[in-house]
Amino acid sequence: MPAATPSEPAPATCLHCGSPVPSGSVTRDFCCVGCEVVHGLLVEQGLTRYYQLAQGKTAPAPEPRKERAFAWLEPLVARAESMPGAVCALEVDVQGIHCAACVWLMNELFRRQRGGAGLTVDPALGKVRLQWRRGAFDVAEFLRGVEGFGYRFGPSRKRPERASLDLPIRLGICAALSMNVMLFSVSFYVGLTPEDGDVFGLFTRLSLWLSSAVVVVGGWPFFRSAIQGLRRGVLHLDLPIALGILLVFGMSLAQARGGRGDVAYFDTLNTFVTLMLVGRWLQQRVLERNRRFLLADDGAEGLFVRREEGARLATVRAAEVSDGDVLVIAPGDLVPVDAVLLDAGARVSTDWITGEPGERAVARGEALPAGAFNAGRVAVRLQAKQAFTDSPLVSLLRRAPEASGGAALHTRFWDRVSRRWVVTVLCVSALGLALWWPAGPDKALEVAVALLVVTCPCAIGIATPLAYELVQARLRRAGFFIRSTDLLDRLPRVRKVLFDKTGTLTLGRLELVDAGAVSGLSPATRDIAFDLVSRSNHPASRCLSGALAREGARFTPEARVAEHPGQGLELLRDGARWRLGRADWATESPGVDAWNAPSPGEDGEAAVSAARSPRAGRVDSAGGVQATGAGRVSRPGARVEVLLSGSGLAAGPVLSRDGVPVAFFQLRESVRPDARREVQSLQAEGREVWLISGDAPERVRDMADALGVPAGHTLGGQRPEDKAETVAKLDAADTLYLGDGVNDSLAFEQALCAGTPAIDRPVMPGKSDFFLLGEGLGAIREALRLSARLRHVVRRLLALAIGYNVVAVSVCLAGWMTPLRAAVAMPATSLATVLFTVWWLAASRERAAATPTPPLREVPA
Repeated sequence: MPAATPSEPAPATCLHCGSPVPSGSVTRDFCCVGCEVVHGLLVEQGLTRYYQLAQGKTAPAPEPRKERAFAWLEPLVARAESMPGAVCALEVDVQGIHCAACVWLMNELFRRQRGGAGLTVDPALGKVRLQWRRGAFDVAEFLRGVEGFGYRFGPSRKRPERASLDLPIRLGICAALSMNVMLFSVSFYVGLTPEDGDVFGLFTRLSLWLSSAVVVVGGWPFFRSAIQGLRRGVLHLDLPIALGILLVFGMSLAQARGGRGDVAYFDTLNTFVTLMLVGRWLQQRVLERNRRFLLADDGAEGLFVRREEGARLATVRAAEVSDGDVLVIAPGDLVPVDAVLLDAGARVSTDWITGEPGERAVARGEALPAGAFNAGRVAVRLQAKQAFTDSPLVSLLRRAPEASGGAALHTRFWDRVSRRWVVTVLCVSALGLALWWPAGPDKALEVAVALLVVTCPCAIGIATPLAYELVQARLRRAGFFIRSTDLLDRLPRVRKVLFDKTGTLTLGRLELVDAGAVSGLSPATRDIAFDLVSRSNHPASRCLSGALAREGARFTPEARVAEHPGQGLELLRDGARWRLGRADWATESPGVDAWNAPSPGEDGEAAVSAARSPRAGRVDSAGGVQATGAGRVSRPGARVEVLLSGSGLAAGPVLSRDGVPVAFFQLRESVRPDARREVQSLQAEGREVWLISGDAPERVRDMADALGVPAGHTLGGQRPEDKAETVAKLDAADTLYLGDGVNDSLAFEQALCAGTPAIDRPVMPGKSDFFLLGEGLGAIREALRLSARLRHVVRRLLALAIGYNVVAVSVCLAGWMTPLRAAVAMPATSLATVLFTVWWLAASRERAAATPTPPLREVPA
């Protein structure tokens, strides 16, 4: 016998949310940086009771974004404080709330801030109502503090969907009434007859009155849907449900008025209506929770900007910006139109519009593109060079059109099922009526009604919504949140998976190539480096700050650090000038051979000598590394490995003392820990994987090589229009697109289905069919697998329903169906289909854990 293959160790679970830690993650304690940050805050601030209240229901936390704009908040607070009274009130939407622990956390943070008068949190809808004493409470400060825990606030736009308020109430009423009717019916089945006089009449009348209420309250959603379908010329599945309810009630009413309540179908009718409502509620429950998890998207209408209007500063909607307006862009604010900088200098980031990371310095008079963010620490003044109607953001922010073309193909299966079911049930009922008409109208009507009762579409009305709910709940635990009702019907058709690069396959932040560059520094030098980077919000500084903190670097509060835009950071200490930044600026001598610079005499950190010949590299005048050979460069106290090939290498900053290099930190884009494994697994299952990015083609090719994506499936330098055109050419109703920037917006509209991991950015979540939480990509493959399994289970359910209905129809046509038999058969088949659904989906989980996923087969349309 062959030796048993050792099984892989079970993945570690995140200390914050309990999700599996992606394979290859730097830490086995947390699934993502967001969870690590939030966990640290909860422990630091003594808020760990959060975990006791959460009871394992916490979702992965997005990484908190610093310096987020609150321009939308200013007019709302001003309006609230303009109202009379000592207490002001404001309602805002919140993203990320999902359980009672979130409510407790927000209330606890609110309690710790002075000036608050009251806080009401609605977790079901995702809304927060604040009350505070006028002039004694900083609303923006409180919201920023809460956002540090992974939440996000926005204007109050969420509204409860009509069905979310309507269905639970109808369901509760019908369930309560149905239980009473079933009790009355039991008395008929055990021997209560018309000969029992007043008791029989009372139970009959009560059954009739309660059933009438159930038909009116619970039947209305199906009546309305059936009428709307007939007006559009569509035989909707709700049509036989509505007809069955009306005919069964009509016949039962006739029997009751004739004094024969014991042969009426009141109990079966009530149970049927209630179960159909349960199925309808299951269909919407998880989807609404996922939608409410996010802020409501308002497109361009949700963007605000500060505009100079004479001596005052007004906050207006971006749509009101005209050519020539002077705008004030605070840190974190968006530039809504192409503009020119009026101040001396600024730092901007264009990652939202291009999808690529990086900040750059802008001088007075230089142009800033629409979609740039103020990445600096102070507000800057701009002059608009176009009206917002001419801004390139308008087309990217437009509302997504209704699904059409390939995205609508998934409906064919259910359309066919609905039409055939309606026609078959009506024909069989008509046949029963015709066959038994010679025996008398009463008997013929009884048979026809019995056929409508026992041929209930329980597999579609109850078990199928349950199957969808179970799959969606399982995907939520994996960090995959579905927003579109029909996504699980579309996913089995996916044969091509298209990835954007930056922020999608990468994490939108930098990472240190060699940890030895930090650990090899002396403690004193680490402290100086930490003082420099901890006072900067530059991506490189954030990366180094985390690495230095993990090595125990200490912060000096009185340190005074100067940030030179486009150059780096500078600190004077004990008569020495320390710099961290571009090599030519840090060393003050372009072309200095940093690898052979003399030692400054402190621990010999900067004594750089080649470990082998030829030298591995030298610092050039552009601030990067010139490769002159391959190899490792060593120095006393600091180990640096120069990677001459790899994905997304960034020119690393140099730490210097009095112009002499002390350390070099090679940085690169941080790739999602399981990206390579997931890409190769998708390809092994028979799916095409494409890499489509606006980044430089050579950088995209490097990433593709690192992940194993074929060169022919790699496209770089793509504009938003290019991406959309590429997706349109590739899509044959079989593409899944994953992107994070507004430059992916047009491509989203062309793909069969689209999703985003960027829930902290506007617009994209509102256009996506699903969104991801956490740093892993494994949930995409899990969703593809479960959707295929779901389709298989649903088709088995239909086969089971057909088999049951063949038997039931035969019994009815033979005239053997009675109210008692119908009362047993209908709930019994409903229970059987529910148990079948749960068992098959649970069995699929076990089989998936034990066997690899087979190659794909074509799924018929």
